[in-house]
Amino acid sequence: MKRPTIQGSLFQGEGHLGDVVTQVISHREDFQGLFDGFTTMRAVAYVVSSELLGEFFEKRAYTEIEVVVGEDLTEPALRQGLQDKPLELVESLATRVENGSLRILVPRRSIHTKLYILERPGTARIIQTSANLTETARKANQVNYAWYVDLPPEDAFVQRVLDDYRAHARGCSLFMEDLVKLFKERDTTPRRELIEVWVKGETVPAPETEAVKALQEISVQSLLLSEDGETDIVTVKLPEAPAARKELERLVKPLRPTITASGVTVSASAFINHVHATYGIPLMRVDLQRHEVRLGLKGTIVSLSQPLPDVPTVDQGLQHIEDYVHTIDPGFAKASMFEALLYIFFSPFANEYMRRKRMAYGQVDPKGPRFLYIYGPTQNGKTTFFRFALKLVTGQDMEAVPREEFSSRKIRGAASIGTVFPLAFDDVEFSGKRWVPDVLKAYWETWWRGKLDIPQLVLSSNEPRLQDWARSRVKRLDFDVHFASTEESKRKLKTLFERDNGVFRWFSHLYLQHLLTDSEFSDDELHIARVVMRQLYDYANRAVPEFFLDQPVETKYDLGRTRWADLLYKRRDAKLEREKERLLVRFPGEMQFWEIRRFEGYLPPEVKARQEGHTIIIETPVEFDDWCPPPRRKLWPFGRD
Repeated sequence: MKRPTIQGSLFQGEGHLGDVVTQVISHREDFQGLFDGFTTMRAVAYVVSSELLGEFFEKRAYTEIEVVVGEDLTEPALRQGLQDKPLELVESLATRVENGSLRILVPRRSIHTKLYILERPGTARIIQTSANLTETARKANQVNYAWYVDLPPEDAFVQRVLDDYRAHARGCSLFMEDLVKLFKERDTTPRRELIEVWVKGETVPAPETEAVKALQEISVQSLLLSEDGETDIVTVKLPEAPAARKELERLVKPLRPTITASGVTVSASAFINHVHATYGIPLMRVDLQRHEVRLGLKGTIVSLSQPLPDVPTVDQGLQHIEDYVHTIDPGFAKASMFEALLYIFFSPFANEYMRRKRMAYGQVDPKGPRFLYIYGPTQNGKTTFFRFALKLVTGQDMEAVPREEFSSRKIRGAASIGTVFPLAFDDVEFSGKRWVPDVLKAYWETWWRGKLDIPQLVLSSNEPRLQDWARSRVKRLDFDVHFASTEESKRKLKTLFERDNGVFRWFSHLYLQHLLTDSEFSDDELHIARVVMRQLYDYANRAVPEFFLDQPVETKYDLGRTRWADLLYKRRDAKLEREKERLLVRFPGEMQFWEIRRFEGYLPPEVKARQEGHTIIIETPVEFDDWCPPPRRKLWPFGRD
């Protein structure tokens, strides 16, 4: 153990600062000695160890700790970091958050400060160091440096540092606050059960789940009513749990229900209208027993499943779709648009896909069907596509949910009503929405309950960059399209939107037949959809267009790979430097950061990379070369006599 160095009165101009002590932290005892003998701590550290926090309370007899975690992590990411920790540790930390002795603060942006303010009766210690509050720092696996000074708590310098600390803590959110709230709401449920749910990203409390069951029963009964509208009354049993009963009463309050001791009665048509007005999507249900998809929209109920009509009618329906796809260029974009249309048709059956996946893989692969993510620059037809696709499904003019309503509350609410109509958000932005990873990871993996149907999410955006967690959970389609915005093309588009087309009704009829007769499962979400669409083409004796692929479009056309190959090996706009265990892609200084982020967004999930200024650092060079191999050098002259 290296002895600390006393610097003397370094801060003599500050008053009674006393002696400043410096410390090289190269052994375990060096780190521990900084914190011995104190009872409270306020700290800012880039990384904080949950085990070390627990030890400060259990072994060092600290009574109060408040720490700002500076690492650029969202609360969901911090929670995910606790999944591998012992439940008793998480429970202990949560209990201390509950009683106020522990406060873990999460800032809105990254903080690299390492500052510790320790107190005991009569003494405050200010520590400025390079060491984080981690096991790595304590074990001295790396060398760190610190200086500290012991002063009376009321000293002016201590007060100044406290002000600096408060500046760091300002605007932070309290980590585990939602778990503590869950403890209070479910005080009869064992805490460790709640913790297991919480660390996995579950954000819907159990009382709400009981209310959701009742709400979905209202949906089922509403859609089972006859289409002639003779009966309009639906009654469901109230949940037994008081909290769940109260939640259900809150959810149906706008419908002016009749509530008795045993049940709640509402108007089915009022409920259907309320769903559409509140969540922006209609009520829809896949009924395997009746062999139909039923839609509740504008107070009425219709069946969206019909046997195939005569051949010319089906042929005209397919021609209508092809005419729309041909309004864009080039061929790759046509394939992407047709694939997106197939995905919209598949979306009502996403819950059936999930049930089959659970039967095939169990919890080995808990992820659900990938969300559709349509990427394209502004004004390139994403909004128009949603209008066309949703009208094909419903037979009525429909709009996607606007970007302003993209929120966790909207998604959670739509997931509670029992509709399978795709929840499509148009032109969304992810920046500043820290809830997105939490909700999208939990959506199928923990929210989905097996018997409770939820709508599949469909998103369009002009943000090309996807975080690592998202790349394996979304099916990205690039609308790299060109519209010929002429008077003739706009008149043609208007005509296309005015035509009625029953193709989804025939599609759903055949899709349901496959669900009932074919139990095979494929990871490709659109496997059955491709088979069904080909059946429609065969029935109509119509040639399959080139943009109709028998495989996922991303396996045949990889726009990202094409763009990277052009960047590195054709235009050579960026320089590729190969180091031992990584690749450095250096972009020219005149290139905008958003352009560089777009290239990072093109990378597939298996390629790990990060952007630093005008450089993208690729940490998995083998995977990158497999995905985007450099061109083979021609050996010339070869074989020449």
